[in-house]
Amino acid sequence: MNPHRPYELKEYDPEWKKRFFDAAEKVRAILGDNLIEIEHIGSTSIEGMVAKPQVDILAVVKDLNAVKDCYAAFIAAGYTPRGRGYTKKDDEYFTEDSSDGRRLISVHTLQENNPRIEEHKVFRDYLRVNDEDRKLYILTKRKLYSSYRDNYAEYYKGKAGVIDAIQARAMEWRDKSRKVS
Repeated sequence: MNPHRPYELKEYDPEWKKRFFDAAEKVRAILGDNLIEIEHIGSTSIEGMVAKPQVDILAVVKDLNAVKDCYAAFIAAGYTPRGRGYTKKDDEYFTEDSSDGRRLISVHTLQENNPRIEEHKVFRDYLRVNDEDRKLYILTKRKLYSSYRDNYAEYYKGKAGVIDAIQARAMEWRDKSRKVS
């Protein structure tokens, strides 16, 4: 699922926001009226986060099945359709990669009301405000990168437990925030 491909970790770069906005405009134009919402997610959306310089985009659509009709437009815009189920069984996934295989942009397209939409946003929002877990995630990424800089699959797999633990705390944080408001 996550074969080795070249990758690197970088300190936070404000340029990632601009790359998101530029890419989001292309995705908006491609998905048109099917698009409900578009969000910058993943580590590049969190100020201060160490990240692969890969901008992750969450595109929420009315009809996920209709996204296949947009493959030609995505290809024309420089994206590779990875198909449904490349990352999870309930998404359409598109990537823009450099000539040496480094991932530049990932577009995660999900059907409205999919619970993963909120999970992505809550994880991002929680790490934006929780210094302790942001530092834990940064430390985890750095350790894994130092051990697996030439093995992306192991780097990715190594993050899973920490991501799951942070995601659980993020959902608790969300639930507590809802009770207060």
